[in-house]
Amino acid sequence: MAHELVAVCDHCLELVQDGDGVLEVDTDAADRALRAWRETGSADYAVFHASAGTHPVQWAVRHHSCGKAPSFACTITVNRVRSWTALLDWSVHLSSKHWLAGTDWFDLIDRALHPRRAAVSGILPQSPRDTSRGSVGDLT
Repeated sequence: MAHELVAVCDHCLELVQDGDGVLEVDTDAADRALRAWRETGSADYAVFHASAGTHPVQWAVRHHSCGKAPSFACTITVNRVRSWTALLDWSVHLSSKHWLAGTDWFDLIDRALHPRRAAVSGILPQSPRDTSRGSVGDLT
C-alpha cells in the first residue's frame, strides 16, 4: 500500500520505514516551556508561539537507532501517521493534552502541507502537492 505521508529521520535524513521509528516530543520540556510562559504573566497560549523569547518544543522523527528518546515523551510510531486522515486524527486526539500548546505540532503539520518551506525531515507528503492554484482550502 502506498503511503500518503513519509517519515524522514531528523538525525540521519533517511526514510523511516514502518516499525523502524517514531514521531515524538518531550512532554516534560513542553510543560516547562508553558510554565515559564505563565510566569511572565501571560496565560494566553494563542500568542505563545508568536511571542519573542518563546521556544516551542519540537516534535522529532527518528529511527529507533538514531538519537535518544526523551524521558517523558509522547511517542507515535510512524506507521500511525502515514495518511492525512491519520495526521488529522492525531491532531484531534492531541488537542486535549495540556502540553500541546508548548510544542510545534501545528508547525509540523504546516511543514507537511508546504514541504517546500525548507522541510527536509519530519512528516512529509509522498509526492508534493500542486499548490500553484492556491493553498489548501482555496475554492478558486
